[in-house]
Amino acid sequence: MSDIRKLVFFERGVETLTYFSHEMAASFRKMGYQIFFFDIQAEYADTKRLSRFLKSGETAVITFNFIGLSGEEFLLETESQSVFASRNIPVYCILVDHPLYYHKQLDETIPNLTVFCIDRQHISYMKRFYKGIPCHFLPLAGNFLMDKEERISTDFIPYENREYEVGFIANYVHLPAIEEHFTSQTKEYIDFYHEILNYLRLHPSEPLDSAMEHFVRREIPEVTERELMACFAGMLFLDMYNRTYFRGETVRTLVDNGVRVHVFGKGWENLKVKHPENLILNGRQLDSAECVKIIRNTKIALNTMPWFKDGAHDRIFTAMLNKAVSLTDGSIYLKERFCDGKDLAFYELEHLDALPEQVLSMLGHPKKMKEIIEYSYERALKEDTWANRAERLREFL
Repeated sequence: MSDIRKLVFFERGVETLTYFSHEMAASFRKMGYQIFFFDIQAEYADTKRLSRFLKSGETAVITFNFIGLSGEEFLLETESQSVFASRNIPVYCILVDHPLYYHKQLDETIPNLTVFCIDRQHISYMKRFYKGIPCHFLPLAGNFLMDKEERISTDFIPYENREYEVGFIANYVHLPAIEEHFTSQTKEYIDFYHEILNYLRLHPSEPLDSAMEHFVRREIPEVTERELMACFAGMLFLDMYNRTYFRGETVRTLVDNGVRVHVFGKGWENLKVKHPENLILNGRQLDSAECVKIIRNTKIALNTMPWFKDGAHDRIFTAMLNKAVSLTDGSIYLKERFCDGKDLAFYELEHLDALPEQVLSMLGHPKKMKEIIEYSYERALKEDTWANRAERLREFL
């Protein structure tokens, strides 16, 4: 048995990741672990308490997206070593984005690091470019609504009484704002970037890094692996552009074909549609608890995947755990695990024109919708909570 009985998490870095961390920490407490939350915004004010908590051989760190592992000055114990490295503390980092976002951190030597990816193709990427780093698959999970005592609310609004027929929780980034990343470059580069984006529009099942590599190798056949990594990191804005484009196209297709969609998040006023009366704006960016409350009042929870072609998004599992029908584009992983019309509902990015009729048909069959809701709720409760993911991490501890 492992001697690890103390765990460090981080809070107040990224709100959603803090929410995930607190849900996992609640499960670890029930397993008997001592938990320490380091407040990233408090910086030096929390370092003394952290120092007293850490004990080599008994403590591990669980974090997301290299929060606390990115050279933060307030976590340095020597000029070049973090307090975790100098005390030989194992660190477990869950990447909720593609690893190409973290080239700098992955390219450095972080002692005692184990990485978890939420997409199986990301695992292949890690094993190809960062062979020395242990890497494992850990899907995202769904969120509950919890009170301050970490009790889970099961007081659900009946399906027929829910306010939002179709709800989508996500920010929308105005595409011209993303284009600023490459419109200042030469025409040759601009054309190159648009060629990749046009290719992905025609081939929405293609992974981003695979498409980028295809075009880079066409231009530079002799490109090395290290040069490829640098190229990928330099084209991150293509990922944001691509996911935003399909996010907008999915919502636009629905609202312009008679389906009212309630959008929650920033920026949706910038989406140009023919029937703005069907696009119900709800303004500002929301925190995770507010998002869960909205899903609990939604019949169909719309999702577009952030270009995870062999993984899942937490929006899917959160919908299932809060008794809404998850309507999402698919992935290899999702289609292996779930049955269309039984666990959730799939649509195809290649055939968005069929989506409005699909949604109207779903809303026209409430009995079937309730069957999906109850079945998916029970399944997600058994398999796709942060408690499930904590159990998986416990195997490594």
